[in-house]
Amino acid sequence: MEKVHRPKILILFAGTHLAYSPTITQIYDALAEQADVTILAQQAPGFIDEKLEGRMVTYFENQPKEKIPFSRKIKYFFLRRFNGPAKKLEAAGFKLKHEYDHFLRVKELMKDGAYDRIIAVDLQNMFYCSLLNVHADFISLELGIGEHLLPFIKKDLIDAVIIQSEPRYNYLFKGLELRKFYIQNSPVYKEHAFQPAKKGLLYGGTAWDHFGFYHCLEYLKEYPDTPMTLRGALPAAERKKVTEQYKDLLDHNLLIIDETYLDNKDVVPYFSQFEIGICFYNFEVEAVRHFNYQSAPSGKLFKYLAAGVPVLAIDIIGFKFVTEMQCGVLIPDLEPETIRAGINKIRSAYAFYEANTGAAAKHFSFDKALKPYLEYVNS
Repeated sequence: MEKVHRPKILILFAGTHLAYSPTITQIYDALAEQADVTILAQQAPGFIDEKLEGRMVTYFENQPKEKIPFSRKIKYFFLRRFNGPAKKLEAAGFKLKHEYDHFLRVKELMKDGAYDRIIAVDLQNMFYCSLLNVHADFISLELGIGEHLLPFIKKDLIDAVIIQSEPRYNYLFKGLELRKFYIQNSPVYKEHAFQPAKKGLLYGGTAWDHFGFYHCLEYLKEYPDTPMTLRGALPAAERKKVTEQYKDLLDHNLLIIDETYLDNKDVVPYFSQFEIGICFYNFEVEAVRHFNYQSAPSGKLFKYLAAGVPVLAIDIIGFKFVTEMQCGVLIPDLEPETIRAGINKIRSAYAFYEANTGAAAKHFSFDKALKPYLEYVNS
């Protein structure tokens, strides 16, 4: 029997948080049904150590911020004068001691056309493809990171773009007619019965001031009648602040911290036990006052909906559908009184909002959105 050829696909991931990137995990799983897929991802020991299990992942460590030995200084001296890609890396604002080895790792994997398709996640990886003159499908997960690279990227090497919405596409590629697919960071919809007697508020994700975490804690101090569970990461710096300044919330179980890692398939069942899901951005933080945060719904919001949990979210462009689909409530600011009013509004018609979460989750189901891209890959 003739052996069936399985295409080989390489996904170049951006960052060290692969295990916490459901979009890439779900794309990998869908492609792996018909192709041999490998992911190249970075590691930063002591930062995010969780590895993505059950998938073919090649990890490499970030270059440590150590004192550069003299031999490497000589190497970089000649690279920046005689090596074309190295000179372009520096021209684009990179430091060779941190990025050149990363670039070489990408180059080595692509050697001799080892893969039939390259998928570059975010702008830095698309920039590497441009340096190597390699075509790629481009996945935009984060805006604002690597935007300075846009002038250095050869747009004719982008075969397709996966991005969350038309406004985000126009932010990067306005005026360019590239093949595009709009896909949200959402789970695959599975019909299920709503959990009875759901309790408590749920804060999914990283406990950062960027995401309104401390506004939530101030709310708990002001209205200590409902506990909130943090289901995600609590960085060391934030842990110190929480244990010192919000000890009473911990002592009275008003703040419950659960940092154990959940596989993507287990997140929705876990979320389903909670009454309301919190999804905030704190625009008092300068870094958050960026189109990235204003335009893109957070992935956890879609998981809340898939779990049958109405959402309480900040009122931004990317969350407008929450009001349109009546699956939660948007609030204009993060003051305790405003948060309280939003919670009370959901509770006053809870069955109504809860019922609408299913329709919203079905509308944004990841497999439905991904199908046109898979058809494109097969063609």
